[in-house]
Amino acid sequence: MQDKRKKKRSTAPQTPVPKKKRKKNKALRIIKKLFSILVSTLLSIFLICIITGTIVATAVTVYVLDFMDESSTITLEEMELSYNSRVYANDKEGNLIMLYEVPNEIQRIPVKLEQIPRHTVDAFVCTEDARFYDHDGVDYKNTIGAFLNLIFNFWDSERGGSTITQQLIKNVTGDDDRSPSRKIREIFRAMTLEKNYSKDEIMDTYLNYIGFGGPTNGIEMAAIRYFGKNVGDLSIAESAVLAAIPQSPEAINPFAGYTDDETGEWVASGRTRNRERQEYVLWQMYEHGAITYDEYQEALAEKLLFTDTQEYKDLHPELEAEKSEDEAATSWIVDAAIREVMAYLMQNFNIDEDEALTRFNTGGYQVYTTVDMEMQEYVEEKFLDLNNLVNTKRLAKHKDTNGDGVVDDKDTVIYPQVAFIAMDYTGQILSVVGATGQKKDALIWNYATMEPRQPGSTMKPVAGYGYGIYSDKFHWGSMITDYGMKQKDGTIWPHNYGGSAGSGDDKPMYYGLMKSLNTISARLVDSLTPQAVFNFSRDNLGLNLTEIDGSGKTDIAPAPLSVGALTYGVTVQNMVNAYIPYGNGGTYYKSHLVSRLEQGNHELVFENTGDPHEAVDAETAYIMNRMMKNVVSSEGTAGVARLSKKEVVGKTGTTQDWGDLWFIGLTEDFVSGAWIGYVQRDKLDTSTSSAQLWHNIIGEYANSLDTGAKYPVCETVISAPICVKTGKIAGSTCEKGDKGYWKSENAPKCSGCVAESTEDPSATDENGETGGGQSATSATNGGGGNQEGGNHEGGDTPDVPDPPEPPEADPPAPEDPQEPNEE
Repeated sequence: MQDKRKKKRSTAPQTPVPKKKRKKNKALRIIKKLFSILVSTLLSIFLICIITGTIVATAVTVYVLDFMDESSTITLEEMELSYNSRVYANDKEGNLIMLYEVPNEIQRIPVKLEQIPRHTVDAFVCTEDARFYDHDGVDYKNTIGAFLNLIFNFWDSERGGSTITQQLIKNVTGDDDRSPSRKIREIFRAMTLEKNYSKDEIMDTYLNYIGFGGPTNGIEMAAIRYFGKNVGDLSIAESAVLAAIPQSPEAINPFAGYTDDETGEWVASGRTRNRERQEYVLWQMYEHGAITYDEYQEALAEKLLFTDTQEYKDLHPELEAEKSEDEAATSWIVDAAIREVMAYLMQNFNIDEDEALTRFNTGGYQVYTTVDMEMQEYVEEKFLDLNNLVNTKRLAKHKDTNGDGVVDDKDTVIYPQVAFIAMDYTGQILSVVGATGQKKDALIWNYATMEPRQPGSTMKPVAGYGYGIYSDKFHWGSMITDYGMKQKDGTIWPHNYGGSAGSGDDKPMYYGLMKSLNTISARLVDSLTPQAVFNFSRDNLGLNLTEIDGSGKTDIAPAPLSVGALTYGVTVQNMVNAYIPYGNGGTYYKSHLVSRLEQGNHELVFENTGDPHEAVDAETAYIMNRMMKNVVSSEGTAGVARLSKKEVVGKTGTTQDWGDLWFIGLTEDFVSGAWIGYVQRDKLDTSTSSAQLWHNIIGEYANSLDTGAKYPVCETVISAPICVKTGKIAGSTCEKGDKGYWKSENAPKCSGCVAESTEDPSATDENGETGGGQSATSATNGGGGNQEGGNHEGGDTPDVPDPPEPPEADPPAPEDPQEPNEE
């Protein structure tokens, strides 16, 4: 089969090809091959160019899109952020007033375009961008020239093709790198801005934004700085002076100059350079038809009166008085408002305090405060002289302050500091003063808002007592043993005033608060457990307590929670804030001085409503309010805080060795707190009364208010006389005591009680319980004198050391101080 498929070979003789023809055919084949190679090479080069061009085009497209994306983020609203930050309040008529304007390193007063004379606008347009109203943000003729200058450096570095729109963008972004990429970014940003805003809006922002030398920014501030007048009053010649400056603000402004090294004299070089540039501006205005020839000549000849000349100062002697006023210290309200904004910035931008202050100073913030200016002025007047508040003779400390080893007249007499803060029942701060005397500086230490101190017995209502009622484990008359608890090492802790470990008798819960008995408070916390009380104080009432620090210290223990022996203490602001729910029906509002924060063109940053939440139920709030009313009575520790027209409720606090005295007082209108103590902790005179201090600060003002406000009354709370034996609601056969208040679901009634009962006084009731609540541990051994007959505050033991062993046990407290008899 294979042989059949094979072709037969020709046996005929072949004619030989001539040699010359063979050479010709070979040459054609070589030419064809070379041509094929050449075509292939050219085609390959062409394809490479196509591919390379595509890649380059793609890269350029991405590059351009990046610039376009960046340019889309520039808005005129952003450009307004560097206006001065200001703090506002409402006066007593409700009118908005400015309390403070930041002396910003960038000073600017915004004005609207319609307030700026036409010839002033023309001065800038004719000089900086003659085709401003014709182009779309970019003057391509000048831009090409600027690009060539970047490459070949034909002209000095100041020469460029930037339009007014481009200059505005460069000023606000700070993007002034001399590179092609920066110029491309600027072009796209300018075109984007022109698409989104009108020419008038761009010109308005430009004239309000650009720099005029030093801290002066914006046309209005420049007019005031150089001529002492508003921009609307500028002449053509004065407008030309200002239009001359933006080319080189630090060199061409009229006040620029230097001190001659040889003569030591001031050389006003800026005045000379500004005059040269002013003449150029006026010529450009004439060339472009903005002014007539006569106006041009008049402007050249006009005498200019600058504010730095003696002639101007002689005409305006009031400037020195204004300068002194501008340099005055900021108020306590302004300080507190700025610090509140700084805290917000630090938290939200994860920055430190210095950076936060810088942002505030340069951020163009408008801060609206809640201050009651009438109250603030009243309190500030009181604080100017410590004698208005306390007996200074008894509090003066004579110590060797100059270190010469002798206490004499050369030493500075040391006096305690006092702080006060008031807020309404939605957390709005109405008044705050952080120290006594004339305030002489800005952002100084505020003892009301910044100084943590141990609060003593002011801790009791917002810890064991408050949680005892809230949890239904105790009630108004729960009988609790007035005796310290025996520790595992055999000691008794805590002690009441005078070192007494307690009477050993059972006392109703309300009585323990009225007399501020440490023993009752400690048993409450112990029975409720420190962890539960800690959670209540921190989470419900907002106290800044320490769960555990790096050294293992904690406030989850009996001493901190029962007598205020906190690890680091709390501020007056924080403690007063915790009392708010007891005056408004149970709602907690975080205290705040700033009600609203805006930025730039009144863009809302935040609005503060206090972030309210229910801290306690309405029944608990009302019962605690009534319980603290007993404190401010002839039988309580704060009788001197009473007012004739207002019902004051509150709590005193005294720390170990009389180191700090507190009073938190509530009226129907607001809650406030006063503190007194030495900066370098020392013992106060024991005749000092914190309730009297509070009364001296705010009592008269509080009593004068006629607002018609009332404490919220909870209708479900049961009010009835208390059985003096059992602490329950008195029955018909009971010996009746004062009126008590019980929650509707925790209101035990006494039954079977006989008025002349011979029952063991240490027993709580026939069942050994506290009427629907939990029984506090009774002491098995008596001791100490009974303090219930006097108007003394039970001793607060803030500096009680942690127990040696076991960890959960509390050691005996040293002899405790107390409020003096105030009646």
